[in-house]
Amino acid sequence: MNKDDKLRILICIGGGPEAYASLRYAVRLSKTSCADIVLLYVRPLDSGLNSGGMEVRVARENVLDWGLELPGLRQLKAARDILVELGEIEPGAHREWKHHELKGDPAGEYIRDYENPCGGIVSLRLRTATDVTSAVSDEAKRFKADVVIVGASPEPMTGLKKLFSRKPLALKIAAHAHCSVIVARHLEPGRNHLVCVQDTDQSRAMLPMVGRYFQSCQYPVSILSVAPTRADLASAQKAAQEAAHILAELGTTPAEILVEVGDPVETIITIGYDFSLILASESLKPWFAKGFSVSHEVAEKARNSVMIVK
Repeated sequence: MNKDDKLRILICIGGGPEAYASLRYAVRLSKTSCADIVLLYVRPLDSGLNSGGMEVRVARENVLDWGLELPGLRQLKAARDILVELGEIEPGAHREWKHHELKGDPAGEYIRDYENPCGGIVSLRLRTATDVTSAVSDEAKRFKADVVIVGASPEPMTGLKKLFSRKPLALKIAAHAHCSVIVARHLEPGRNHLVCVQDTDQSRAMLPMVGRYFQSCQYPVSILSVAPTRADLASAQKAAQEAAHILAELGTTPAEILVEVGDPVETIITIGYDFSLILASESLKPWFAKGFSVSHEVAEKARNSVMIVK
């Protein structure tokens, strides 16, 4: 997280209705920490304009100049209208689209910036890319995002559909992004958050970041540690108590501490269903193997939102 404790949130628009639902959650964060918010729409290059041989960038600029509906603008405008309704953008505020050159990208990106009531920015950004995952990861780095929010299917894929389908975009972004990622399903403000911990250095390393996040959002928090077997129970209890102590020192006193025995993924999903957001530390595995880690399996299978903390 940034040193000034001001959250920088990047929301991927275009992945379905869950992205729009997450706007209310982001605004709650903005109200308490004056967050900077970027709304990003990335269009795959293969669905780009039929420019008739014109350079893609020139064709896109012409469409904007003519005031026509460039694919992606409709989604960004819908998100902007929600932020107007929620008071993050002043009604009637008008800003021109500005074009920014990007190295290695002939189309570049289009940006429209607003200022929210507390002095933060709300930025609408439109990009075209051959690979959406890479474009989102690049944008997150350039924006120095603390967290990326990307909508996922409300109903996780199972059975044969999962076996023969491509990996969902939200999970690909979660594996590649340099910062924390919220895989959003039914993400709503106002409900408790569940922090999942283990007796590992990686889990302990996420706690200062989690503490600063909760200072910004001010949500009630519960701690959960799952022991795979009875023999691991002492280790799980140690992890839970240590996490509670560290978070309390950082200004967040947990509402409850839970220690369970069972399969970590299934236990977290079952208990976490009653929470707005499940938080778990990133895996140390390489990106192509992260799907076999506890945090990414939970993000894939849970029916509510999961934040992979990096």
